[in-house]
Amino acid sequence: MQKIASRITPSNYLQFFQIARYAGLFLSGVFLAKFGVSINIIGQYEFILFLSGIISFFWIGGVFQTVLSTYHSCDNKIELLSKTISTQLALGLISSLLAFLFLVFIDKKNSFNYQTIIAITVYLLLNTLTFFNENYYLIKEKYNKLTFYAIGNFSLQILAILIVIIVDPCIKNFIYALLFISIWKTIILLYNLWEEKIKVNLILDIDFLKLCSPLIAGLLISGSSDYIDSFLVLHNFGSDSFAIFKYGAKEFPLSLLLANSLSIAMIPSIAKKENINDGINELKSQGERLMNILFPITWVFLISSKYIYPIIFSSQFSDSAAIFNVYLLLVISRTIFPQTVVMALQRRDIILNTAYWEILINVISSYLLMLKFGILGIAYGTFIAFLAEKLILTYQLNKLKFDFQSHTNFMRWAIYTLATIIVYIFVENFL
Repeated sequence: MQKIASRITPSNYLQFFQIARYAGLFLSGVFLAKFGVSINIIGQYEFILFLSGIISFFWIGGVFQTVLSTYHSCDNKIELLSKTISTQLALGLISSLLAFLFLVFIDKKNSFNYQTIIAITVYLLLNTLTFFNENYYLIKEKYNKLTFYAIGNFSLQILAILIVIIVDPCIKNFIYALLFISIWKTIILLYNLWEEKIKVNLILDIDFLKLCSPLIAGLLISGSSDYIDSFLVLHNFGSDSFAIFKYGAKEFPLSLLLANSLSIAMIPSIAKKENINDGINELKSQGERLMNILFPITWVFLISSKYIYPIIFSSQFSDSAAIFNVYLLLVISRTIFPQTVVMALQRRDIILNTAYWEILINVISSYLLMLKFGILGIAYGTFIAFLAEKLILTYQLNKLKFDFQSHTNFMRWAIYTLATIIVYIFVENFL
């Protein structure tokens, strides 16, 4: 048992948290579908979750990646955490207000009443604030609390959704369930602030926001790729093809969650090392372990996806499997981590400049490949853009005297990459 515990790293705790979060969302969706909740209510529920993500993913990621890279070198750590939660509150209020105005004046499809809109707005605000909790536990190295927090969130989400399904599965009750969960997480947030004696300032710290702005802008730019792809599909192929594309354009969750969690968790580990090469070597070692897990699983899904898709969804989404297989190839770019080293070095300018190149490459390659391969070409464009981003960051690191081999086992990655491409070609041409 002690041997196993000694192999658990900070990134493993964050990976567990992210998997628990995704599992809660996934199982909630399964329960909604399996217990006969109407498709209209499911659509409204998914829309609220989508709205929660779209109004905040970029600035939440930008703020906390900045904090993770600067915390251990900061002299006044309490002040930094105070600026963090204060910035969250300010940006959360702005984002929630914009969402409120959208729901009242623009959104006509869902027809929420004012009471429901207010409940959604409060949920959006509280939910964005509570992202502080898991990052606080990670920064303060309170890994056991992070684990219990993950289990608590997962259990509460499943329980709340099941209770609503049993009692009265209307959209208002599902919103109240989400609000209840966010209130519970807010109580934990308040306790963490009290325990650490962190003060919340209602006045936004402009200097701190400027510090975060390159990463916020970079995430906003790179995160818009999905919306550009969706526009290309809708504009050129119509709504039926759009549904097929969206059901296929789903990155393998385990690859996404484990890779992102490792990247985020290693930022403070690298930044706080007296010898930065020690932290980068640790990143390289954990990256190798991740390759050994993700690539073989990817091969299994590449081979089986065209058989699984009609079972999980329906026969009308069989063509989505081909798009899903292209998105499985993103494991190639997910398993190299130049962005982690760049952020630990606090070179936010490199992140922002690379984001511009990524979106440009995505637009051009998706459009040109669409002309040749149709809807599948748009997926190819996404794969090319993601890989180009990592290679550009690797090139920039090389200019800073950190070559590819320093943070990635190049030979292992290259062999796995070649094997994955061979499996993909075999599947698409012979299965």
